[in-house]
Amino acid sequence: MPEIELKDDEIVVRLSFWQRLAAVHGDLHIPATSIRGAAVADRDWLKTIGFRVPGTALPGLIIAGTYIKPKDSTFIYWTRRSPSVLQLNLSGRPYNRVFIGVDDAAALADQINDALTAC
Repeated sequence: MPEIELKDDEIVVRLSFWQRLAAVHGDLHIPATSIRGAAVADRDWLKTIGFRVPGTALPGLIIAGTYIKPKDSTFIYWTRRSPSVLQLNLSGRPYNRVFIGVDDAAALADQINDALTAC
């Protein structure tokens, strides 16, 4: 699973070498000013992502990379080992949403939302 680091002014999603290779992407640095909120992704999140360009998709095993559809761009890193999925809703570019497979999405979403409201 990617490592998520919460800083005062940004969230950093650190990818290992193999995760970078699968996602065809480097680490994500998301400014705090771009984050509208965090939540546990609903059960049908896969139906909302669009087309993969570029990335890796092996159904039921891994979904990684950039996905687009009209007026929406999403970054995803999920594997079947991920018990839950964190959804970050963003404003601005390059992404509108980020989905990351994590151990405890509810606790992480609460931590992110608390940090956003504390500003």
